[in-house]
Amino acid sequence: MRVLLVEDTPRLAEAVAEILRKSGYGADVAQTGFDGLGMAASGAYDVVLLDIMLPDMSGMDLLRDLRAAGETVPVILLTARQGVGDRVAGLDAGADDYLPKPFHASELLARIRAVTRRPATYCVGNAIEACGMRLDGTERTVACTGNSEALELTEREAQLLEALMRRAGSAVARSALMARVWGPTVCADENRLEVLVHVLRDKLEACGAPTRIETVRGVGYRLVER
Repeated sequence: MRVLLVEDTPRLAEAVAEILRKSGYGADVAQTGFDGLGMAASGAYDVVLLDIMLPDMSGMDLLRDLRAAGETVPVILLTARQGVGDRVAGLDAGADDYLPKPFHASELLARIRAVTRRPATYCVGNAIEACGMRLDGTERTVACTGNSEALELTEREAQLLEALMRRAGSAVARSALMARVWGPTVCADENRLEVLVHVLRDKLEACGAPTRIETVRGVGYRLVER
């Protein structure tokens, strides 16, 4: 799972990013609203942790712009403001949750797990289950339901499969997959994605996985049950 933290206080940003990485998440940091908006809209992240007080624009404005652009990535607001009115305003602006500062690491991680659950998936710690498969992102292994043997994946294969499992049954754009696997700032060739998908398809088929990766012409790929 990949998390974007939009926070302009370097010490706090570093501390939160370290908590996320030690818990098995990928974590990137944006220190301005402008950078945060561009990164959040890239499709590379499963959740955004957003500070309201930013140097160049309000986190609330960033959130409104993100939602106005049709982006549905879950957003958790992080702020020292604890009034009911502030919480209501944040939720009305499109936030999925609201966590007042200071907060405990365990609560932050629990809220991330809560907002990133999808109808097609079930989260168990750092592992997710969908379409009869269980992916452990930390160990980079995937196992089929009822099969004790786990298939080992490379880091990029695991990232690609996780992105597809989290939206199982729905098409995921090529641009979103490339941003997820290679990062939102890397200009990856689409051929690299096609090769990665081909290799992952072969691995899943070889181990008898109950799913397949379909190509959605003009869009990208989706994971469906056989």
